[in-house]
Amino acid sequence: MNKRQVIITSLSELETEERRVRQRIKKQEAELMLRVKKLPEELVSTAVVKVVSGLISGDTAKTVMGFIKKIAGNLISNIFEKFSDDK
Repeated sequence: MNKRQVIITSLSELETEERRVRQRIKKQEAELMLRVKKLPEELVSTAVVKVVSGLISGDTAKTVMGFIKKIAGNLISNIFEKFSDDK
């Protein structure tokens, strides 16, 4: 990013600089919105690549089972915590 020092000596120079900064911010916001719109698409493509490569290497089944065990363990511990809190 190009940073330059601006010396403002009048109200008109201040207003000009304000317009310039607002335009720069609008441009950056538009670029960010484009990136945000592309993000879900990139996430899906990355997930597909990971799953396909995992299937090829055989690691996906292990990963999925580990994930399921972790979720089940968390659910069970939450249930036991609720029962113990109720007593």
